[in-house]
Order: sequence, then C-alpha cells, then structure tokens
Amino acid sequence: MSDGKPPRAVTRNDVARLAGVSSAVVSYVVNGGPRPVAEATKAKVLDAIEKLGYRPNAAARSLITGRSDLIGLVVPDVRNPYFAALARAVETQARAHGVNLVLAQGRTGGMAPLVESLSGHLVAGIIVSTVPEPEAVAVVVRNRIPLVRLSIAVPETGGAAVWPDYYNGARAAVEHLVEVHGHREVALVIGSDHPERTDEAMDERERGWRDALDHAGLPTRHVVRAFWSADGGLDAAARLVAGHPEATAVFASSDQQAIGLLSGLHRAGRSVPDDLAVASFDGSPEAAFTVPSLTTSSVPVADMAAEAVAVLLGEERAVRVHPTTLVPRESCGCTPATGN
Repeated sequence: MSDGKPPRAVTRNDVARLAGVSSAVVSYVVNGGPRPVAEATKAKVLDAIEKLGYRPNAAARSLITGRSDLIGLVVPDVRNPYFAALARAVETQARAHGVNLVLAQGRTGGMAPLVESLSGHLVAGIIVSTVPEPEAVAVVVRNRIPLVRLSIAVPETGGAAVWPDYYNGARAAVEHLVEVHGHREVALVIGSDHPERTDEAMDERERGWRDALDHAGLPTRHVVRAFWSADGGLDAAARLVAGHPEATAVFASSDQQAIGLLSGLHRAGRSVPDDLAVASFDGSPEAAFTVPSLTTSSVPVADMAAEAVAVLLGEERAVRVHPTTLVPRESCGCTPATGN
C-alpha cells in the first residue's frame, strides 16, 4: 500500500549495487571517463541503468565538471533565413557530438549579458555569428569559455573562426556579370548596421566587387549602403533607380537584401534581368524560389557548422575560410540548368 510519498529517485549507488561495481565506475561509464572501463563491466553498468531507469543528474554533473552538455549559439537575427539555416546546421552537428544547443539572438552592443547568461549555465562553449564586443569577449576570457566565430572573418587579434570566402564569392559573382553577360556598369548594394556612416571598414564583399571591376577596367562609382535585410534591399532599389540610372547590373551583399531589391525594382517598373541584372551572396534556400530565381554565391553552411562545433569541442584546431560556389539563375540572365 502506498504511503502517499513520491517514489525515491534511483541513485548512482543503486546502479552500482545492482551492477556489482563501485559508484565511481558508474560515474566513469555515464561521463565517458576520466578513467577507462572494461567493456564487460561497462555492459553490466548499462544493463543496470536500463533496468532501474536511472537518469543522471545533469545539473549536479555540471557543478562537478564545470561544464554542461550544452553549447550556445548567438546569431544577429533568427528571422533571417541564412542564420536560421546556420542554426539548424549547428544543432544537427551538436546532437551528433552528444550535446544540445541553446540559441540566442543578439547584435553587437548587447551581447555581453547574453554571454554572461550562457556562462551561468556552464555551457561547454559558445559559437557567435555576430561580432562580439570587448565586454562580451572579457566575459569569455574571465570564465575560460571556448569561443568560435562562425561566418565572421577572423579578427586581427586572432582566435578560432570559421567563415565563408566573402572576397572570392563576391568577386566571382561580379566577374560573372561582366564576363558572361557583358555588363559595364555594375552597382553594389552593401550591407551595414549604420548605412548613414561612411567611415566603416570595407567589407570583404565590397573589396571583391571593387577588385573585379578594377581588373576589368570598369568604374566603381555605383554604391548604395543599406541595412542587412529585405527592407534594406527594398530601400536600396529606390535609391539605385534614382541615383544610379547608368547601372545595368547590381551585386547585393546578402540574399535578403537581394530579395528586397527584386521587389523594389518590380515596384519601380524595372525588369530583372532585362533592365537590371542581379546577383548576391549567401545561397539561402529562398534564393531558388524568388521571381526571377536569384543568382548567388552559395555558402557551405553544413560544412562550416560541422567544423565550428568540432573546433569548439576541442576536436580540431582550425581557423579556416570555406570556398563558396556560384549558382547562376535567372536574375542575372542565365538559364539555371546551363548557367549561361
């Protein structure tokens, strides 16, 4: 007859008694170390765990080891399909390594509290896809948390980073517009968190655009700075049509900007690609479904996520740039099946 009290939780000692081993051996099996356990003994412990329904106390284990089975990922905008795809890829890789993902949204200037919160959860490491300000980096250093920059070029100060080849991806797209389609006036819509400023460091995509045009002896006078969003691209379309009527093609620094750009050009009565050819950078899933379909330099998201997680967990030591692949579609004037 029940006395009304909840059943006692199964403990590590219960498992040890049933398996005929010490509680330390149970701990080694559950935590994968730090000492090896013979396969026969390990089998007995796992059998006892299954029979008793034992569930290790993750919080207690975190306090002992100083780290949980969690990793953090900070992205600037979860609504952006590129970062959504990046988050899905990181989560897939995290699970493959036996850890779970905590996703947070934060831009530069407000990351320190997020990093502090993740630190409080004893995460095994943090991946950031937005530039961490010095205050956030200080939290990481103080708490000795592994940090990997994903989709952000390695800073001058060094550190672990995995990112796409922004420069050559942009250059390949612009060279395609020039060499395959014969455009002589190619504009740039470049992303910025502060479009009104003119003193920001040059983005690698802008440098790729400039170098491609310089190499071809073409002008680099058509530049529109806009927010990293579809709304930014929509605004850029109006400014491009009004301020740069000579341009016959445009390279946008992100697919989201390009999607807004396509909409804005349609509103302005401009046909793509007949009046203005469009190419961009990211390779987000939506690029294949715009009208017309979007030519883009595609980023190897799955490969970058796999490497970032491996670096974070100490399985690899890498600072690596990943090559992009140009995917020609209708927005530049190509037939998708042939690429010309």
